[in-house]
Parts: sequence; C-alpha cells; structure tokens
Amino acid sequence: MRILMLIIAVATTTMCNAKYSCPQFWNMFEGNCYRYQGDRLTWSAAEARCNEYFTTKGMGHLASVLNLEENRFIYELFKSSVDINNIPDWEYDIEARNPVYGIWIGLHQTVADGSWVNSDGKTQGRFERWIEGEPNNNYYDHSQVEDCVHIWRLRDDSDIAQRWNDMYCNEVMSFVCKMPANEF
Repeated sequence: MRILMLIIAVATTTMCNAKYSCPQFWNMFEGNCYRYQGDRLTWSAAEARCNEYFTTKGMGHLASVLNLEENRFIYELFKSSVDINNIPDWEYDIEARNPVYGIWIGLHQTVADGSWVNSDGKTQGRFERWIEGEPNNNYYDHSQVEDCVHIWRLRDDSDIAQRWNDMYCNEVMSFVCKMPANEF
C-alpha cells in the first residue's frame, strides 16, 4: 500500500510539473529539483557540495523547506534512500557523542543566536517544524553553538513527526540539495 501511494504521488507530481525538467537522478517537486546525498558531511561542506549543481535557472543549495508538503517530500527522499528502520535511535551521551541521524537542510544562522535564514536566500515565512523545546542552542551542555538545522528521525513508529532540530554545524550527516527546475 505504501509503495502504491508513493507511485501515485510521483505520477501526480510528474504530471503537474510537465513544463519543468530536472537532471538525471534528481526528483521534481513543485518546480524544483531535489536530490538526497548520502555522504555524511558538515553543514558547510554539504552546502558547498550542493553549490556544485546547476540548472539553467540557478545553482543548488541545501534544501529550503517552506511548507509542510515540502517537508514531507524531503523526508521521504531521505527515508526512501536509506534503510531507516536500521538507523539506531540517537541517544544523548556526552562521553560517546553518538552520531546524529537525519538530514541537513538550508536553514541556519549566519550570526550566533541571530535570525534563521535559508542558504538559497528564500524567505522562511511562518512555516517551521521544530521539535518541542527547539531551537535551544544546547549542544552537549552548551559546549558548541547550534547554528544549523536538520530534519531529525525521532523514535516515532508512525514517522509523522519529521521535525527540525538546531545542531552544531560541524556534526556530519547526510543532506538534501535543492535547485530550480529547468523550464520548457
């Protein structure tokens, strides 16, 4: 049933986006192209990798997430690209500093405790999906500032949360790139 729903969503998105095109291995959604990148990089290295991609309409960036549908789409790219059931739940451990699972998005602060901005320059507007209590700038008892954002996999069997967390930018995790689609 889940696969059928994904096929219907892809077919509907493809028909609605018939006047746009994306490069090979990129996924279309609402006039933009998206690609999951499985390499685990720091936020700035991930942004630099996304900047290597172009269409005739512009350069790639870490994905700006501007509405709930886009948030779900990006999370599904992540989820469909990895065996999410085999990713261990993250546990806070100041000694072990367990790896963080999730995906970087473009939202970040250019100044510590400043405004949240997207790396592609798109205005965030009112949409946000913070985990309860976030953003809190509390990386291992304030040992580092948390100026970058990722969509976190929570211990939630339904997978409906798909919430954001502020994170230390030098952590490493996978990411999703976004760029404007080519128009016909």
